[in-house]
Amino acid sequence: MQVQEKPFTAEEINESLLKQRFASLKSCRIFRDIPAKQLKRILHLVKEKTIPAGEEIIRQDTAGDYFFILVSGQAEVCRNGDYGEKITLAMLEQGETFGEMGYFSDGWRTASVYAREKCELLQISYQNLDSMFREAPVLARNFLDMITGRLRRTNLRFQETTEKGRLAERNLDSLNRFLDMSEIAALSSGIDGLIERIVLTARKVMEAERVSLFLVDMAAGELWSKVAEGMGYREIRIPLNQGIVGWVAAHGEVVNIPDAYQDERFDKSVDGKTGFKTKNILCGPIKNLKGEIVGIIEVINKATCNYGEREQSLFKAFTYQTAVALENFYLYRRLVNSHQQMAIMLDVNNAVSRILDRDALIITVVSKICEILEAERGTLFLLDEEKNELWSKVALGKGMKEIRVPALSGLAGHVVQTGEVLNIEDAYRDERFNPLVDKNTGFQTRNVLCMPVVNRDGKIIGVTEIINKKKGHFAESDIRLLKALTSQIVIALDNAELYHRALSLKNYLASVQDSISNSIVTLDEQSRVVTANRAAASLFDWSSDSAGKIEFTELLGRGNEKMLEHLRQVRLDGRPLADYDLDLVLHDGRHHTVNVNFFSLTDSHEQRKGVVLVFEDVSQEKRLKSTLTRYMSRDIVERILNDPQRQTLGGIRSKATIMFTDIRGFTGIAESLSAEKTVEFLNQYFSVMADVIFANGGVLDKYIGDGIMAVFGVPYAHENDPERALRTALQMRNSLASINSGRTAAGLEPIRMGMGLCSGEVVSGNIGSEKRMDYTVIGNEVNIAARLEKLSGYYGLEILIGGEIVNQVKNSFTIRPIDLAHLKGKKNPVYIYEVLSEGRRELTGAEECFSRGLVLYRRKDFTGAARAFAEGCPADNLCRIFLNRCRNLIKNAPPDDWDGAWIFDEKSRGQVTPV
Repeated sequence: MQVQEKPFTAEEINESLLKQRFASLKSCRIFRDIPAKQLKRILHLVKEKTIPAGEEIIRQDTAGDYFFILVSGQAEVCRNGDYGEKITLAMLEQGETFGEMGYFSDGWRTASVYAREKCELLQISYQNLDSMFREAPVLARNFLDMITGRLRRTNLRFQETTEKGRLAERNLDSLNRFLDMSEIAALSSGIDGLIERIVLTARKVMEAERVSLFLVDMAAGELWSKVAEGMGYREIRIPLNQGIVGWVAAHGEVVNIPDAYQDERFDKSVDGKTGFKTKNILCGPIKNLKGEIVGIIEVINKATCNYGEREQSLFKAFTYQTAVALENFYLYRRLVNSHQQMAIMLDVNNAVSRILDRDALIITVVSKICEILEAERGTLFLLDEEKNELWSKVALGKGMKEIRVPALSGLAGHVVQTGEVLNIEDAYRDERFNPLVDKNTGFQTRNVLCMPVVNRDGKIIGVTEIINKKKGHFAESDIRLLKALTSQIVIALDNAELYHRALSLKNYLASVQDSISNSIVTLDEQSRVVTANRAAASLFDWSSDSAGKIEFTELLGRGNEKMLEHLRQVRLDGRPLADYDLDLVLHDGRHHTVNVNFFSLTDSHEQRKGVVLVFEDVSQEKRLKSTLTRYMSRDIVERILNDPQRQTLGGIRSKATIMFTDIRGFTGIAESLSAEKTVEFLNQYFSVMADVIFANGGVLDKYIGDGIMAVFGVPYAHENDPERALRTALQMRNSLASINSGRTAAGLEPIRMGMGLCSGEVVSGNIGSEKRMDYTVIGNEVNIAARLEKLSGYYGLEILIGGEIVNQVKNSFTIRPIDLAHLKGKKNPVYIYEVLSEGRRELTGAEECFSRGLVLYRRKDFTGAARAFAEGCPADNLCRIFLNRCRNLIKNAPPDDWDGAWIFDEKSRGQVTPV
């Protein structure tokens, strides 16, 4: 039987890798007790890595971005000493982690890790660690427990070493005590004790009257030492090139001087001041394994004779032993400092991680930094880029006070501008320091350490300013420690800012929800009510104290089966669903007509967490308000809602002014555009025109294709309704000019508009049914306004009005008579006028010609009228129309009783005939 091989798919390979990664994480101590569901969510934040045997995984004294979990193989943790020696600290087995301490020190590595054999690792970035803590809270606790345990074991090993050193010191004989200066007892006694011990040992070994040990301070260009004085020590310093010790420091050679007074390098004045008599001197450099001079030993006055070759060889051996002792001391101090700094970092992290209020965080951070760096004062300034200021909070009594300074002034301003770290030993000698602050406060600033606070994006967000080291000046170790602390400050500030934003967003969303008139309810997977906005609480008579306790069905009465079925359907398939005009029955028997939208509620991983329900109460008042606000301004709607008579179906008789508008030649415009572009054009046009209508207190009755019907004087009449209607027409004409400017700039043809207005008695009110109604007006004047709008195209004019309006507005607008015509459906003829402008203006020449001609025309002097119309023809379409009429009437005289009224014959497409 043949077995056919089937290649694995990418999905199968990926699934297999995820399973292996899951098993590897479960075997690691810090990932134990984490629910499988949470563990799977963080698998994508972990990467596999293979390291060949002998290769370095982590390098000491460098920065990295990751820590590792050993899946298989064996790794060695070691530290490279200052003399190049490799000191093994631990052997790592499967499931152990390494490199995690870098999370607390900007990725800084205190030891190296090598693969003893081929190692399979899981790699996790420090940046992703925060996300993993959020997804799996237990991981944060395990991680902290592991770090704490590791520090505890380090401390125990340190104590064991100390006890062993003390026991060895008690058992060693005096010679070993003289020669061995590197045990813990010597190291832990401090530099003062170490110098004294070396000097005492050298005096006994070299049989000298006096011995001095000078250490090199390259930064200051000096040699310094400590000498016992009373119950303490006094520090002495000499220039690096002075005397015999200075010469040795410069040349790095041992000098053996039998007679000090015969050597020109010897300073005889020292003996003169002290009364001591220097005879012979043996002086040599102390060099570390790198060949660098770290100190000078000077041995004076051998008891019996001068120093010979044997003593010189012994002296060289002693200087080597001294170098070892000094290097051990420095290594020991670095180890202790590293341990202390780690403890300090944990202390600071514990202190600030619990504080989410930014103002309180600033006070706590400054207090901790001053305590750790032994400083008198400190300030954490944050940068306000919008105001270009640095600000901070300081404790004031039981409260806090905000202080602000210009962002580019003083030492802090320099740090913000340049990003430099400033370590100033004497503030008053620095021209950037402002002494007025001390003068106003009575405080005396001596030295200052100022460091930028840089976020993870490398952007300066503030400055930490520490003032007056209580003992001496701020050292490099203080700078390193402050830098490490600043990284913790950034994390704490980010957390505080994140909390502040989350709280602000929560409050903002709560405010938004409460401002929404629709009712919004969120349910969990068990249909318990989690949240309800103000409208929902009012609708269901629900208290926020019941959050997570009361089921949604308890808020409902009988008869809501359709709504509950929709809820089950959304839970089943997760798709949104909407239904309209549902009858909502509440537990207390109240009924509401509602539109309901159902949405599935999911988290960031698309896991369903419940359902959101949005109820729109379309009961009569709200339905009426929703309908009316589409047609009239909000203040009118509010008046209607407070007037029950106007909320029901039916009408009210009143006087009003009706306006019809229409776009000339819209059919041709629409044919040149796509359907989408046509809708876009109409939406832009209607939006502009509706705003003008509402601004003048009009009611937008309806859109009729490309036309608009508006009414002024309903539902409430005003004395100046005709004026407001004409003013609206003129403003709409101006708005059309603005629209045409944009069309012309885009290479499009301008559009023209015609308008017809008429005043009279109408019936206004709600027409339709209780569940669907529209507000409108009906009446004979409505028809006249519509006919006038159609006639505006025939006359080639923009705004035509009926004679009923003229007497009410003639003193406020420039109006001219146009015609007397029988309109379809009207028994009596209608006088037609054109609105030219608001206020008074002179007629143009063509308009004057038409006015003269119209007077003659109505006197039946058709010949004289024709001459007047002919004079205005080149500039006035209206003159051309009436010229043709006169010519027709000259040939076909009208009846003797003709009153000048004309009727439009629609069959002859706009031609008119006399009555």
